[in-house]
Amino acid sequence: MMIKFKVAIIACLVFCMQNVYSQNKTITGVVNDTSGNTLPGVSVIIKGTKKGVTTDFDGKYSITNVSPNNELVFSFLGMNSLTILVGNQTKINVVLEDNLESLDEIVVVGYGSKKKSLVTGAISSIDSKQIKSSSNQRVEAVLQGRTSGVTVSSSSGAPGSGAKIRIRGAGSSGKSEPLFIVDGMKVSSIADIAPSDIANIEILKDAASAAIYGTEGANGVVIVTTKRGKKGGLKISYNSQLGIQSLKTKMELMNASQFVQYMNEAGNTNIVNNGYDTNWIDETFSNAIMHRNDISLSGATEKLSYYTSASHLSQDGIITGGNSSFKRSTFRVNLKSDITKWLEVGVNATYSSSDRSGVPENSDTRSVIQNAIILDPLTPVVYADGQIPQEVIDRAATNGVPLLTDKNGNVYGYPSFSTGEVINPVAYANSIQKTTVDSYQLLTSAYLKFKPFDGFSFTTRFGYDENEMETRGTTNPYYITSEAANTSYLSSQNIVESKRWLWENFASYEKTFDNHNFKLLAGYSAESTKTNTPTSRGWSYPIANFTGFDFDSPVAVTQVNLIDPLPDNMVSMFGRFSYDYAGKYLFEASVRRDKSDKFPTANKVGTFPAFSAGWVASKENFWSDKSKIDYLKLRASWGQNGSRSNLSGNSDKTFITNIINGLGIDYLGNTGTQITGYSNLNLVWETSEQLDLGVDLRALNNRLNFSVDYYKKTTKDAIVNDGSLITPGSAGFVSNEFNSGTIENKGFEFELGYGDTTKKGLSYKINANLSTLQNKVTEILYVPEGTSLTGASAPQNADGITRFTEGQPSWYFYGYKTNGIDAATGEVIIVDTDGLAGITNADKTNIGSPHPDVLFGGNISLGYKAFDFNIQFQGTIGNDIVSTYHQPSRPITNKPVHFFTERWQNPGDNATYPGAASVIGSYQTDLMVEDGSFMRIKQIQFGYTLPEHITKRIHAKNLRMYISLDDYFTFTGYKGLDPEIGNFNYNSIGVDRGFYPTAAKAIFGLSLDF
Repeated sequence: MMIKFKVAIIACLVFCMQNVYSQNKTITGVVNDTSGNTLPGVSVIIKGTKKGVTTDFDGKYSITNVSPNNELVFSFLGMNSLTILVGNQTKINVVLEDNLESLDEIVVVGYGSKKKSLVTGAISSIDSKQIKSSSNQRVEAVLQGRTSGVTVSSSSGAPGSGAKIRIRGAGSSGKSEPLFIVDGMKVSSIADIAPSDIANIEILKDAASAAIYGTEGANGVVIVTTKRGKKGGLKISYNSQLGIQSLKTKMELMNASQFVQYMNEAGNTNIVNNGYDTNWIDETFSNAIMHRNDISLSGATEKLSYYTSASHLSQDGIITGGNSSFKRSTFRVNLKSDITKWLEVGVNATYSSSDRSGVPENSDTRSVIQNAIILDPLTPVVYADGQIPQEVIDRAATNGVPLLTDKNGNVYGYPSFSTGEVINPVAYANSIQKTTVDSYQLLTSAYLKFKPFDGFSFTTRFGYDENEMETRGTTNPYYITSEAANTSYLSSQNIVESKRWLWENFASYEKTFDNHNFKLLAGYSAESTKTNTPTSRGWSYPIANFTGFDFDSPVAVTQVNLIDPLPDNMVSMFGRFSYDYAGKYLFEASVRRDKSDKFPTANKVGTFPAFSAGWVASKENFWSDKSKIDYLKLRASWGQNGSRSNLSGNSDKTFITNIINGLGIDYLGNTGTQITGYSNLNLVWETSEQLDLGVDLRALNNRLNFSVDYYKKTTKDAIVNDGSLITPGSAGFVSNEFNSGTIENKGFEFELGYGDTTKKGLSYKINANLSTLQNKVTEILYVPEGTSLTGASAPQNADGITRFTEGQPSWYFYGYKTNGIDAATGEVIIVDTDGLAGITNADKTNIGSPHPDVLFGGNISLGYKAFDFNIQFQGTIGNDIVSTYHQPSRPITNKPVHFFTERWQNPGDNATYPGAASVIGSYQTDLMVEDGSFMRIKQIQFGYTLPEHITKRIHAKNLRMYISLDDYFTFTGYKGLDPEIGNFNYNSIGVDRGFYPTAAKAIFGLSLDF
C-alpha cells in the first residue's frame, strides 16, 4: 500500500513539473544590429507556424503563448536570420549580423537600382564597410586598388591636390575623367565630399551601364550615394584622426665630393669643394602634421529620416617651411520623408569650403622640387654670420632688391655654382613665391517621387551646383641671376564662378507576368552651366614704397582680362527597357539623345544606344545542387557613349577682339582687331564604343567570388581643345577644338575574393584584382599622313617629349633610342632609325609608353574577437616614366647619384651612362626613360574595439581605436622621388618634371558611436 502511494506521489510531481514546463508564456526582448542600433520591423516568428510579430520603432517585441519547446526565428532584410530555442527564457535579446551577400544584391545604376543578379553590365561596388575601414582623407583615394580596370593616380602629393581617375585606360586625347554622380546629381568633382558621409560607391565601367548618361559617360561613371538615417533612435558618430606625414623615397643625389669630381671630369675645373655638402632632398622635405574630425547625427521616424554631418580636415605639406597646406570644412544634410503612401520627398545638401596654399611644382624650369634635384650640393641652405659672399650682396644692391632671408633673418644660400633659373628650393618655397586658393562649393538637390499605383513611379529632381574659386599669388623681389630675378613685388588675383542647375524628370514602370519581369524607364532632363570670371588682375609694386600686398587697392589694377562667353546648355531624352525571365534570362536596352550647344549647329545632337544580355546558367534545371559552383552568370554588352568634357564651347564661332592686355590694339594710329579663336564647323561628338564580355560566379557556399571581363573600347573622333597643334604659326591666330583621331583600349579584368570564419572565430576576407591594358591610336586626323600631333614640351627636346601618332600608344614618349655607351669615347650611341646617313631629328621615335600593361590591387582583412587587421595594396606593371627636370643649357647642375656611379670614366669602360662630358647628349634619349612599375602598400591598419562593458560606462555603443600606415612602403625600380607621379595633363602622363611626392602617413584614429 505504501509503495503504491509513493508511486502516485511521484507520478503527480512529474505531471505537475511537465505541466509547468509546458506552460505557454510571453517572450519579450530587443533586437539590435552589430553597431548597437535597434532594428524596427524585424520579423519574429514561432518556427513551423505563421504566428509572429514585428519589432516596434525601438526594436522591441512581445510575443505571447509561446511554449518552451518552441524556436523563435528572427529575420530582417539584408541580415542573417537567427533561430533561438525558448526554453525557460522569458526575455530574449538578439543581435543580427549583416548578410553581406544579401546586401551585395542591390547596386545603384543610372536613375535607379537593381539586383546585382540581374546586372548585365560591368559594375564594381565599394560598400560602406570598405569605406569605413579606409583612413583616406579624400574620396578618390578610397577607390585606389579596390576594383579592376580603375586607375587612381595623385595629380600631386601636395595637400589638397586631387587625383586623376581612369576607367579602362585613357580613352581620350584630352580629359579622360569619368562622370561623377552624387545622390543623382551630376557634379564636376567629388573632392569635397567627406569619405565618412559615403554609404556606397558604384563604378560603371562598360558602355551599356553608362549609356543612360549619354554624352558624359564615355570615360565611365562613378556613382556616390551618401548616408541616410536609419530607424532605431538618434545615432551620433564621431571619428578623429591624427597623422604624421613624411617623405619615403629611395632617390639619391650626388653629394659634394661626387659632384665636384663629376663636374671636373666634364671640364668644369673651377668647381671645387667649398666645405658645404647639402642634401637638398633632406633640406627641402620635413615631417608634417595632419588631423581630421568628423561628426554625424542620424535617425529616422515612421515618416522622416535624417542625416547631418560636419567634417574638418587640416593638412600641412611635407615641403619645409609650411607654405603648402590644406584645410577643408564640409557640412551635409540629407532628409527624406514619406508624406503619404504615394509621395516621397527628399533633400540632399552639402556645403564645403577649402583653403589651399601651394608652392611652384610640376615645372622643369621653375619649381621647388625641380630645383631641389638640380641645385649643386655646394650651396648652403642659409649662410652663417659673416659668411655671405660679397658678390651676393653686390648683386642685390646693384639691382635694388633685398636679400632673401628666412623668418629668423638668416640669408638664404645663393647657388654657389649652378647658373640660370636654378634657385635655392627652401628659399623658393618660403620667401619667393606663394599661391593660395580659396574655394567653396554648394551642392543641393531636391526631389519628389510619386507612386500613384503599384509598379509605377515618377520622379522630378532639381539640382543646383555653385562653385567659386579665388586664386591669389604673390612674388617677392630677388636677384640671383639675370634668368632668375624679379625687381618688384608682384601679386595676382583670379576669381572664377560657376553655377549649374539640372532638372531631371523620369518615370519607371515594372510589371510581372508569371516569370516574365519587365521594367521601363523614360526621362527628360535639362541643364545649364554658366562660368564667369569677375576678377582677373595683377599688380606690380615698386620696392621703394611697398607696404604690403593689398588685393583691394583699386589703383593697383593693371590688367582686366575680357572673358568670352562660354555657353553650356544641354537637353536630353533617355529611356531604358529591362527584361528578365525568372531571373535567368536577362536583357536590357537603353538610348539617350543629347543636344548640346557646345557643338556647331549642324552637329549639336548626339544619340547613344546600348544593349546587354545575360544568362544565369546556375538557375537552369540541369544545374546540380551538389555543384561546388553556387552561381554562374554569363553576360555581354555593347554600347556607345559621348564626351563633351574637352570642350569649352564656342567651337563654331570666330572671335575678334580690339583689346589685348587691357589696351586697345593700335596699328600706326589706326584701331585694329585680332582673331582670338577660329571656328571649326566640322567638329563632331567624341564617341566611345565598347564591347564587353563577362562571367560572374560564386562557389564553395558563396565563400569564393570571381568575375572576369574582356573589353574593347574604341574612342572615335577624340577631341583635343588645343587648336594650336594644327594651326600654322604664320596664321596669327589659334583654331578652336578639333577631332584628333581614334584611340583603342582593350584588355581583360579579373576580380577574385574569398572569405570565411573559422570555428575559433577568426574571420578573414581576401580580395584581389588585376587588369590588362593595350592602348593604341588607330587613326589620326587633321595632319598629313605619317606625321604626328606634338604633345608636352621639355627643355631637352624642342620637338616635344610626347607624341600622338597612328599605330602607337596615345601620347607616347618621343626621342632617340640608344645602343649603349661608346666604350672608347663615353658618348651615347644613338640608333639610326630612318635608314639615312647621319643622326637627325627624323631618327627620333617611340622611346616609351606611359600606359601600364597590367594594373593590380587588393586587400586582406582579418578579424578576431575585438581585433581587426587590414592591408591594402595597388600597383602597375609595364608603364614608363621620363625625367624632364634636366637642363641641357645649364651644365653645372646636380643629378641623381646613378649618373655618377654608373658613368663611363676611361676608354674600355662598359657603362650604363655616358661620361660626364657627354651627359647632355643623353637628355633627349631613352636613357631618361625608366620603368615606372611599382607596388605600393596603400594601408596597413590595426584596430581594437573596446568591450561592451567598458563602452557602457561612457554611454557609448561602440568605440574602436586604430593605427594605420598609409603609403608607407613602395617597391619599385624607379630612381626618382615617386613612381606614382602626377598626370597633370592628358599629354603629360608619365612625365616627371619635379613632382610633389606622395607623403607617407602614420595615422592614429578612433571611431565612437553613441
